[in-house]
Amino acid sequence: MKKIFLKLLFALGILEFLVILPLSALELAAIKPKLNIDLTKAVEILATQKSLKQKESELFAIFDEYFDYALMARLALGDAYKGLNDEQKKRFESAFVARLKFSFSEKLGLYTNQSIEIIGDESPNPKRYFIHAQIKGENEVYKIIFKFYKKAENEYLLYDIDIVGVSIIQTYRAQFEDLKNAGFDEILARINAKNAIDEAGKK
Repeated sequence: MKKIFLKLLFALGILEFLVILPLSALELAAIKPKLNIDLTKAVEILATQKSLKQKESELFAIFDEYFDYALMARLALGDAYKGLNDEQKKRFESAFVARLKFSFSEKLGLYTNQSIEIIGDESPNPKRYFIHAQIKGENEVYKIIFKFYKKAENEYLLYDIDIVGVSIIQTYRAQFEDLKNAGFDEILARINAKNAIDEAGKK
């Protein structure tokens, strides 16, 4: 049960409400209260009997504005991203976002009425702002850290989430690192293949 719930945590933590949209960064003072409200809304949506497709749509509408998906894709691919041309970057970003979205869709049904709450925040340096939260399960508490970076003057976006001490970006980077000798086309082909399987299996 714990392993299943941890998989769900990655799904929730990633908050893969993912489509590439124009960024609308958040003001620092607004992040914590807004995120607190939106996490509550997310839990309420997940607890409904609505279809998976409808839940996704509602979650995407809430959380798209938080994420810098392009930066997350670049960080996940690591040094290899620097060697990509503009077309390759767009293709990778699109496939990467879709990979997260489909992963979320696959595991969304595992939700079993846990609760989530913000328990604190910190600024480890002038360009970073972290919000600490926790998901309360039936018998355990799971820690989450939402990591924001300063995109511009008083404008912040989410670039990573740590769940029970594991970084989403680092997890994907490790996966792509294993494929570094395969080259960009092979990496993209494998991501797209997984995406196609997920898309075919969605109801």
